[in-house]
Amino acid sequence: MAPGHRDVVLKVGCCATRPTCSPPRPDTSGWSPSGRRRCRAALHRVTGDRFGYDAGRTGGATWSAAFTAMIDDLIADAVDWQVPLPVPPQRLRALVTRHGEVLDTVRRPALLHFDCWDGNVLADRDADGAYRMCGLVDGERFLYGDPLLDLVSPLLFRRAEDEPTHPFLRGYAEATGVPLAFDDGARRRLTLYRMHLHLLMTSEMPSRGITPKNDPGRHTLLAELLDRDLVELAAD
Repeated sequence: MAPGHRDVVLKVGCCATRPTCSPPRPDTSGWSPSGRRRCRAALHRVTGDRFGYDAGRTGGATWSAAFTAMIDDLIADAVDWQVPLPVPPQRLRALVTRHGEVLDTVRRPALLHFDCWDGNVLADRDADGAYRMCGLVDGERFLYGDPLLDLVSPLLFRRAEDEPTHPFLRGYAEATGVPLAFDDGARRRLTLYRMHLHLLMTSEMPSRGITPKNDPGRHTLLAELLDRDLVELAAD
């Protein structure tokens, strides 16, 4: 099964992540996102013993092995939850296998938050009244792998490679000290990671009380996005 909820706290440099908190909903008009960029860069400097999840959960000695197993977990979740997938599972597996070499250009298992969209970022006012990042929540999905995977959730339903000057991407590159290069390999990996996220969002819908009947728009959108991901991967 895909990773379950565990009470995990990660403290790295400037940030802490905990899965059991409710983020505030402040007016973020004056909020500088630089803390999130620095925090993400700090997380990515931590190296794991292997790729994938820890504590005996899904993983592997190579990134392609771990990622393939993660896709298999999501397919198994869809079967268990009786979620009809918009594409045959064998098509998903075949495309991951096809792009295994580009996945294995990732040699270092970096610590990833995975789910760092805006709703999982905690902020509080500083002495000047400006909102500053004070932590991350929902860290139960953390894993070790390709830092590019952590660029997908913050730009949900968007494509990082199409927005290289996006403030988040520009700031992340400044925090790491390494320019983001969206070459062919990086683009293919990002497409694989969007496919993974769209598959995850599809397979976990019942756990959130979502069905094609009560939210047909969400189901249709994810099916369209997943199909687009697969078309792009098949063309490469």
